[in-house]
Amino acid sequence: MFLEQLADKKICSSHCNVNNYVWMNVNGALGVFVAHPLDTIKTWQQASNTSVPTAVQQIYKRNNGINGFYRGMFFPFVTTGAINSILFGVYGNHLRQLRRVCHSDYQREQLEYKNMFIAGSIAGFVQSFVACPIELIKIRLQTHHYYNKYIYGHRMTPFWMFKRIVKNDGFSGLFRGLVPMMCRDVFPYGIYMLAYRYTTTYLDQTEFVQARRRLRSEDDTQVDFVVTTMAGAWAGILSWVCVIPFDVVKTIMQAEENRQYRSIWHCLNKNFKHYGWRSLFRGSWMLVVRAIPFNAATFVGYEYALEWCHKYFQVQVKSSPKYY
Repeated sequence: MFLEQLADKKICSSHCNVNNYVWMNVNGALGVFVAHPLDTIKTWQQASNTSVPTAVQQIYKRNNGINGFYRGMFFPFVTTGAINSILFGVYGNHLRQLRRVCHSDYQREQLEYKNMFIAGSIAGFVQSFVACPIELIKIRLQTHHYYNKYIYGHRMTPFWMFKRIVKNDGFSGLFRGLVPMMCRDVFPYGIYMLAYRYTTTYLDQTEFVQARRRLRSEDDTQVDFVVTTMAGAWAGILSWVCVIPFDVVKTIMQAEENRQYRSIWHCLNKNFKHYGWRSLFRGSWMLVVRAIPFNAATFVGYEYALEWCHKYFQVQVKSSPKYY
């Protein structure tokens, strides 16, 4: 698990940073491409309070075909690498700092899971400021055919939507839904990192994984694809199931343009009264299914990137001349 092994080390190689970013972009983009249709169905369900079959039918009909399932994908597709780099960068740096304040290895071991949760929560807090405008534009593009089939005859592009939001609501309008997004991301990202570490530790002790590792040579990759995929998927599911109502509220507040909801609690209360408690869990199945490929790809990309950095860094140290 290079993600945890390298939290103790600060690797400053520019090559490592570039490789890290490229890997996160490639795997993140693949995850977005696979998961975005599921995300569109989930978003439509939450914004319109409909079932999965109804949402699929409406998306297909109102968007004239399969392309509707990929609306709003551009910004997440090109920015997922940067967002994940921020997330894991902040997480690694804060975990390293929290480990340094421990007075002994025993104390560090005892506080490890607590420190991971804190570092993950801080990372979730920081990345929410970057991700909020991207999510806002994505959701507006995904749901605009539910609210308005045609908007002033303009072609709906991410940049057009960005300009429209800034023109109507100012720069602060890009952060519509930030509070429920923080409720969705801050503590759940602590759970996310904690669940990934705990799952990989558990799977590493199984006979199946140990037998696979005994068959590897020293030149083979030390990242276990099966373990990383399963742990990443499980971490994604666990971090999502406990915050689904906040995701629903965030989607509703970001999808509507007339600002009828004054706050997160106003939105929760109004939807609960009108549609019942089930409306606060709309899109749950799509959200869980989407979390599997997306989060598996995220951790696979990052683990392979860190392994490459680790090997490159060692080679650089060994090959560099020493002066005494």
